[in-house]
Amino acid sequence: MRAQKDCYNCLENLARQTVELTGKNQKQKEELLQISLFYLSENFSKYIIPTVVAGEMQRLIREKANCPDPFANIKQQELKLAAHLFQEFQPSSSTDIITLIDFAIKGNSIDFFVNLEQLRDNIKNPATLTYDDTYQLLKLLEKFTHYSQTPRILYLADNAGECYFDLPLCQQLSTYGFLYYVVKENPVQNDLTLEDLKESNILEHFPSVISSGTDTPGLDTRLASTEFLKLFQQADLIIAKGMGHYETLTELALPAPTFLLMKAKCKTVACSLGVDLDSYTMVMLN
Repeated sequence: MRAQKDCYNCLENLARQTVELTGKNQKQKEELLQISLFYLSENFSKYIIPTVVAGEMQRLIREKANCPDPFANIKQQELKLAAHLFQEFQPSSSTDIITLIDFAIKGNSIDFFVNLEQLRDNIKNPATLTYDDTYQLLKLLEKFTHYSQTPRILYLADNAGECYFDLPLCQQLSTYGFLYYVVKENPVQNDLTLEDLKESNILEHFPSVISSGTDTPGLDTRLASTEFLKLFQQADLIIAKGMGHYETLTELALPAPTFLLMKAKCKTVACSLGVDLDSYTMVMLN
C-alpha cells in the first residue's frame, strides 16, 4: 500500500510518540523531534510505503537517542494485559480452527492504550469479518494432508501482546506442516521481538520461532536476513497479522498463498481495503 495524504500526520504523531518515550530531557527531545520531522518531510511522498518510512525514521531516533527500545515499557504493559485476557478467554485444546482464527484476529485489537473492559468485550464476542477467506485457507490445509513433503508455514507476528492469541492457532496449524513463528530481530514500536517472547514465558510452546532479521513494521525484505528470505521463498503458506504487513506484503510478489488477519485501525488502510474503520478481516492477498 502506498502512502496517502493522511499518512503524513500519522507518521508525524509516531515520531512525537517515539521521541517522548526515549526518556531524554526536554532539550534533547526537541532536537530529536526536529531531526525526525526533517527526515519525514524529506522522504514522504505518495510513492513510499508508510511502514518503510516509519521504520527508518524510528531507527534514526533510536540511534540518535542511544535508546534501543523506546517502547519497552509499553510492550511490558501490553504483554501483561494480553496474558490476563488469555487466561480468561483461552480456547480449549479441542477448539476448531475457525474459532482459533477468530481468537487470533481479535488479538490484533490489543493495544496498551485501550481500556481493559473494552478489550474484554472485544475478546468475548465473536469477530464479525468484513472479508472472510477462511474457506480458502481450509481448502489449502486440506491439500497439505496429501503432500508428500511437509509443507512450510510462515506466521508473521505483529504486536507484542498478540503472541498469546496467536499461540493456539499456531499450534493447530503446526499439525498441517512445519510452522515458523516470525518475530522482529530488533525492537520497533510495540512489535514482538524474540526477547519480548521470552518475557511472555510461552516461547517454548511455539513450534519454532525465527527472526525476520528486520527492525521495521511489517516486512521490509530489503533488510531481511538471508535465512528468512530463503524460508519466505520456500513457504507453502504465509499468514500475517496487522496493518504493517498489509502495507508491505501488498507491494510484494508473494511466493505462496498469503492470508492477512487484522483489524483496520486507521482510515487509510480501511479505505484501501474497502472496509469500515475498526473492521476485522481475514483476507487472502493473492
